[in-house]
Amino acid sequence: MRVVVFHQGALGDFLFAVPVLDGLHEFRPELRIDFWSKREHVSLLEGKSYLAAFHTLEGRLLPSLLHEDLWISTPLPDFLTEADQVFIFGQAGTRILAERLSTRLQTRVDWIRSFPGTDETGVHVTDFLRRQFNRLGWKTGTRFGRLIPNADELDAVKTLLHDCEISSPPILIHPGSGGKRKIWPLKSWHELMHWITRELSIPVLLSVGPADERLESFSRTLSRAGFPIVSGLQLPRLAALLSECRLYAGSDSGITHLAAALGVQTVAVFGPTDSGVWGPRGDRVRIIQKDWREEGIFEWDSSRSPQAADGEVTCAVMELLSNL
Repeated sequence: MRVVVFHQGALGDFLFAVPVLDGLHEFRPELRIDFWSKREHVSLLEGKSYLAAFHTLEGRLLPSLLHEDLWISTPLPDFLTEADQVFIFGQAGTRILAERLSTRLQTRVDWIRSFPGTDETGVHVTDFLRRQFNRLGWKTGTRFGRLIPNADELDAVKTLLHDCEISSPPILIHPGSGGKRKIWPLKSWHELMHWITRELSIPVLLSVGPADERLESFSRTLSRAGFPIVSGLQLPRLAALLSECRLYAGSDSGITHLAAALGVQTVAVFGPTDSGVWGPRGDRVRIIQKDWREEGIFEWDSSRSPQAADGEVTCAVMELLSNL
């Protein structure tokens, strides 16, 4: 059975859907899914037997289908016309895409709201997705999704760690987030990294993403202090790197969801968002919900010695490490 999944959301939103798709395939082993999505996101699904093909969001097709006049006449590609089922993930703005494709295609097209609105509190995003599929008559199971790192990327990561002079599995710290308010204050990350080095004698690797320009001064200072830094890694390589780490700690971000989806021991520090709705899931995940002042997120003094690290976070780190 050939299914098309349209998804143009952020990394975290995409990963929330993976357990649902895994569940669909569990109950329908003949299912093969074409992804009309972001290439980097789909590349994380290598090893999934249901992965059939990738179709880019770029080009004229999507803008034409969203155009007030062109949608009715724009030619539709074979991957849509030959599909047995189409699922359009997104918020209200994509519902019109589902409605128009329902008019143009002979197959069934269903719109899946990608996350709950403010009037639907207390429901985790993945459960929210599952309920929609269940109402449409699709079984989805209850298991966590699990990603498999690419073997070639694993070889490249071994070289990367060697170049960073790291000879044993490190703890990877990713303090950044696409939302400024979601970043646990840099002062706290600074204290945690020095605590790990001092008390645990485990190598610490700092990860900085392409959207983390605000962390440049922070990362430069830590680099001068001897902490190796990786930046700008494509998602498949970052996934492979995460899989080689002893533990991961990060703010509320897509990378934190990626670590959890890979089965890495994960400490996620959440602030303004509800972790019950937006938190990563997994039996190796510990979520710490904290409060902090937004205006103090980037306040830290590199000239001062780090103070005691946050007790809740260090306890979560110790608990997870004791399970290894």
